[in-house]
Amino acid sequence: MKKRRHRAKADILIDLTSLLDVIFIVLLVVIGRQMNLTERQAEQVQAAVAVEEAMAKAQEAQAEYELYMDQVDTAETIGQYVCVISVYAYYDEADITERHIKVFRKGDADPFATIDLKGENVETPLNQLKSVIEEYATKNDDLPVILTLNENDEKILYRDEKAIRGIFQDLADMDTLPNVFLK
Repeated sequence: MKKRRHRAKADILIDLTSLLDVIFIVLLVVIGRQMNLTERQAEQVQAAVAVEEAMAKAQEAQAEYELYMDQVDTAETIGQYVCVISVYAYYDEADITERHIKVFRKGDADPFATIDLKGENVETPLNQLKSVIEEYATKNDDLPVILTLNENDEKILYRDEKAIRGIFQDLADMDTLPNVFLK
């Protein structure tokens, strides 16, 4: 019989380089795909958060709209039971010593009284304003009369605002006009 030649196990060499290359490529593909999925999931989460925020804002807007509509309905109803006088005072930009006061009634587009203030002597026009408001409040003594002024407006001089507020306070304090109220 022939003798078989046995190789020693130490003589066998296995080259693992190509196997490691394949494993490394597969690993890179898996990691890349996982990163891509993670980015998509992050985008989906951001989209879901944006949708939730939009829905919350839509619900808030709907609630504000309903409140506004209730207020409009209430204002129309209250308008039948309340008189409002709005005083709009402003100065002429070309000449600051020339000022104007317009008095509006509820629902009117045009003022029912216009008073001009010129210079420092404004006692007579302010008394005219007081008498116009007093006359209106007396005619409508069965309804509350609310007085308003264009406050926080840059076109009104401080001294005019102070004088008009004083007139309002005087009218509200009069015993003969219990229906006058300040805003």
